[in-house]
Amino acid sequence: MKKDKKPAGLLSLILWAALLTVLLHLLDRRGIWHLAEGLHHVLYWIMLCIAVFFFWWLLMGRRFRKFMERLEAADYAYLRDRDVDGYLLELDACREMAGIRNMALSGIPARDYVTILKIRTLREAGREGEALALLETAKQEMNGEKALLLLRDEEEKLKKSQ
Repeated sequence: MKKDKKPAGLLSLILWAALLTVLLHLLDRRGIWHLAEGLHHVLYWIMLCIAVFFFWWLLMGRRFRKFMERLEAADYAYLRDRDVDGYLLELDACREMAGIRNMALSGIPARDYVTILKIRTLREAGREGEALALLETAKQEMNGEKALLLLRDEEEKLKKSQ
């Protein structure tokens, strides 16, 4: 499935239009010789936008790191203790972490990835009824090609185990 590039393209057009509007306004008001005088305002706003982007980028990186640390800790605890209910609760907590809606793991949205982990865990624990119920709900919520492929794989494994 191709990513939708329309919102990014539209935002780019709007930003370019705003920049050109400001430059034309400066040219119209003061003439070409005073353009350099007003460019420092434009450069200030461009640098401010870049700074905001990098702040957002660092914040999302920090959230992603926390998410991955928590998910890895839950995986390790599950492998060590085999506590299915504790693992499922921790997966639910990971699924509700801040910023997870914007994260992806191997091209799969992080929320979908965690849901697939839950289905797999339920299936491996022998709780096929719960796994099938979650699978049916997940089919309606997920729309990514990779996520749906993994869901089909889990569905086939569930059908074989019944």
